[in-house]
Amino acid sequence: MRTEAMGRWVLTEDGLTKGYVSIGADEIEICHGEAPLDSLNAVVLPSFVNSHIHIGDSCAYPAPRGSVEDIVGPPRGYKHKVLGTVPSEKKIEAMRASASFMEATGTSGFIDFREEGVRGLEELSQALSGCAMEGVLLGRPAGAHVPDDEIDSILARCDGFGISAARDWPGDELCRMSEKAREAGKAFALHASECVREDIGQILDLKPSFLVHMVSASEDDLRMCADAEVPIVVCPRSNEFFGLDPGIPRLLKAGVTVALGTDNCMISRPDMLEELKASYRACQGSGVGPDELLMLATFAGRKVLNASGRLLTNRTAGADYVVIKVRGEDPLRELVTTAKSTDVHAVIHGGSVRRAETCRK
Repeated sequence: MRTEAMGRWVLTEDGLTKGYVSIGADEIEICHGEAPLDSLNAVVLPSFVNSHIHIGDSCAYPAPRGSVEDIVGPPRGYKHKVLGTVPSEKKIEAMRASASFMEATGTSGFIDFREEGVRGLEELSQALSGCAMEGVLLGRPAGAHVPDDEIDSILARCDGFGISAARDWPGDELCRMSEKAREAGKAFALHASECVREDIGQILDLKPSFLVHMVSASEDDLRMCADAEVPIVVCPRSNEFFGLDPGIPRLLKAGVTVALGTDNCMISRPDMLEELKASYRACQGSGVGPDELLMLATFAGRKVLNASGRLLTNRTAGADYVVIKVRGEDPLRELVTTAKSTDVHAVIHGGSVRRAETCRK
């Protein structure tokens, strides 16, 4: 096998640089500098990290229009009604399809919030059987007022708790789950201030590993998160669906670690390129550039996977890359404006290369 070159640019933590990935019989290497003349016109990125997803509701696509409470609010929102009626086999099949799509389009790490208690986690584990991505699976009890043995049973099957809005739960239950997660060395994360502002002091008292949304938070709330070194995951397409602004510029200005997630699969396909485009639309006129947004989908996601050591440190989504074809000389702008999942040329994971034609089978 001859050595093959892919790409003309490489995204690093310091920004975009000239470079390519060299693929030989025994070695895959990222090279910096001018690419060979026959190298594919493409950009090489660290693989995407989808920092917040609900794979479990893939079976509920497409979601109807409605408020956050109507569509995702427990226990009577649209999502929960569907999850309660769809057979396990169909849920597992739909979750497997979403996971396969993520793998094929360059995602190598994700953090899933799975509903339905022990049963939900068992279904998700079946769906992810054979999946090569680094998954952080966060469960939650099926209802409030949960006995300790059920909490322990959930924690034994996953990497921690992924909770809906704090206002959905009795305060003592949240404290108990947070304490149990910390005792087990696992994560505790929750949605916060999505459609209404919530008390950030009470939320931070729970010592969360990270928060999701915070679009209705105040500037002081965001500064408190930055001071506490609690990352925030934003989901622009989900926010668009509900008529909300993700507020990416003010999150970055506050000094928060911001990462990107695709949220509910019943609303949006888990397509990180589409999420990047929505991020760019939300940031128009703010001065936040494509390079900063790409960081949210790659390096910042890795930080959330290992937030200050509070998540599993073996979850790195490390030496994995995605090669995306581009047409012009401004690849990062293309990625946040016109690139599509069909432009993914190759996915490099665990020392092996999957070409586009095999990725999408």
